Amino acid sequence: MRKVLIADDDFISLEVLKAMLANFEVSILTAMTGEEALNLAGEAPDLIFLDYEMPDMSGAEVCQELRQSDMHKNTPVIAITSHQSASEMSACREAGMNATLHKPVSPEALSELMTEYL
Repeated sequence: MRKVLIADDDFISLEVLKAMLANFEVSILTAMTGEEALNLAGEAPDLIFLDYEMPDMSGAEVCQELRQSDMHKNTPVIAITSHQSASEMSACREAGMNATLHKPVSPEALSELMTEYL
């Protein structure tokens, strides 16, 4: 079974995305901080969703760290964000993120990303 890691400091957002992913045959790992996400990344998830704004590290910072390891050079990383500013989108791309998913998450957008990256 494929593994998906979700990191979001907002418990409700985390649970909503987790519930939406229940429609897919995946094992779900969850983290509420960037540090937790980096630790759980050691379990080799096939796809990673990172909230852009977490208290300890931004999703972009977590992604930059992940991209430095051989294990995650090519792992798809999706930013979860409630903003659509050009500077934030640029930071996501520069960090090596593959795509962005905007809050509130639509089932169609999630399904599209799951099909594309898993």
